[in-house]
Amino acid sequence: MGSLSRLVTQGIIGVSVMFVPVMQSAAQTPSAALSNPTAEDIVVVAQRSGIPVWRVTGPRTTVVLVGSIGRVAPGTRWDPVSLDAALAKADRVMFPEKMDISLGLFSFIGVVGKWRKQASLPDGQTLQAMTTPAQWARLVALRDRGILKPGFERKHPYHLAMTLNGLTRDRRKLDPGADAYVRRFLGKNKAKQVALEQGNLKDVTAEFFGSASRTHVACLMDAVTLVETGAAGIQARASARDARSAAWAARRIPDALAARADNGQRSCWPRGSRLEQARDASLGPKIHSLMNSPQVTLAVMSLDTLAEPGGVLDDLVAAGFDVRGPRWKRQDATP
Repeated sequence: MGSLSRLVTQGIIGVSVMFVPVMQSAAQTPSAALSNPTAEDIVVVAQRSGIPVWRVTGPRTTVVLVGSIGRVAPGTRWDPVSLDAALAKADRVMFPEKMDISLGLFSFIGVVGKWRKQASLPDGQTLQAMTTPAQWARLVALRDRGILKPGFERKHPYHLAMTLNGLTRDRRKLDPGADAYVRRFLGKNKAKQVALEQGNLKDVTAEFFGSASRTHVACLMDAVTLVETGAAGIQARASARDARSAAWAARRIPDALAARADNGQRSCWPRGSRLEQARDASLGPKIHSLMNSPQVTLAVMSLDTLAEPGGVLDDLVAAGFDVRGPRWKRQDATP
């Protein structure tokens, strides 16, 4: 039921951290790992991928950090074979974006039923009563343009937001990034995965289905903003993805951070959910604990989580660890 679980969680409740299939032809099987590879071996092989790699050295061990940006623009040049090889050589692999959620048939049926029931607001509730006059006027304008159907005011704001977001996506076929290859590797090598804060289906859905409809209005208005930008906005976001992907593959970290494009979901669940907060809060302590182990861990994490001001890299430097890799600040002197 694993694939079904991912499909339901992604397609029904909008979690965007699920499995992305990667065809075997997309990357060759990595060559057999060296017997007892050293930390230097793993760093060198990981760096051959061409993407951001940092070596964090402590008194007892080394942790190799790889920055990921999810799916990338078509034609982005990097070497996933080297990433696969580095994963194979590492003693352990940490990947916060991987979320395994078990789902049985009856649970699946239950989630589908709740999702369909939630699509329309309870009797007596309308979007007009939940929004400000200015917000309501923007929604009415989309109705007058034929983008929203008559009767939209009875729709749940999260469901309506997901519908609108579907109209503003970059329709190009994007290439798999580092995340996809790590998910595939861990699917075949579960024993290597570092245990992180996870959740079952009950944890994932209880907060969402138990939330008040009004709390999702911000998500809806983010989607409205994207629709209002029209074709020019879609092109601008596609250009930003191109720039971000190129900067990522060239290890120009400040440029990659600056090229982030709004996807209209910054206020949408699961952003800020208890599960996401628990996972994020566990990352720093988990990496610190890995620095006390003799094993070499390769951690693939969001580039934003790693390199934003006050992020993981800054935290490791402040803690006194030796961090070497591409500069992640414009005025940074890290070698």
